[in-house]
Amino acid sequence: MSRYQELAGQIVKEHEKVLLDVPDRDVDRFLDEICKAKCIQVYGMGRMCMAEKGFVMRLMHMGFDAHEVYSTTCPNIGPGDLLIANGACTEVYSIIMRLAKKAGATVCAITPHPDGEWGKLADFVVRLRGQMSPGAPDGEIPSIQPMGALFEQTMLVFEDIVIQLLMEKCGITAERMARKHTNLDGYMSMD
Repeated sequence: MSRYQELAGQIVKEHEKVLLDVPDRDVDRFLDEICKAKCIQVYGMGRMCMAEKGFVMRLMHMGFDAHEVYSTTCPNIGPGDLLIANGACTEVYSIIMRLAKKAGATVCAITPHPDGEWGKLADFVVRLRGQMSPGAPDGEIPSIQPMGALFEQTMLVFEDIVIQLLMEKCGITAERMARKHTNLDGYMSMD
């Protein structure tokens, strides 16, 4: 077995452990809140921002009014709206979460620490326990990867699983979603 295959096997096992650890009640609440939200806004910093972008794109493809916080087309937030804090872990998240709550929005934190500062700021939490901090403190599932790589990677996969669940819940097909995909990149017209 090559070193690549060895690392790939270990990392896939880490992902499986984190993703299968997410409580069903957290997923069910997340789906329900997304479905009832008038507008969904998602915030992520650094590599968690990559998951944010992919998630917002797929929500838009499904027909949800979804935006990235701080994008130039992001509207104001208020009652009936949902803020999703991807990896809530810094003071910047605290500020954004407080502002959203002050405006009357529902706030969700996706974090390994539901009892931490960001979990307490949120109206509800999705517990994703992948290592976010060096040394995997406080119940984070440890990783052989550096820093928060495991959390960041499983965030992307978790949110893609949520898209699959929303497709089932809302009766939305991939074909219907494809019709909302941009046609300016040439991808959808490749024959």
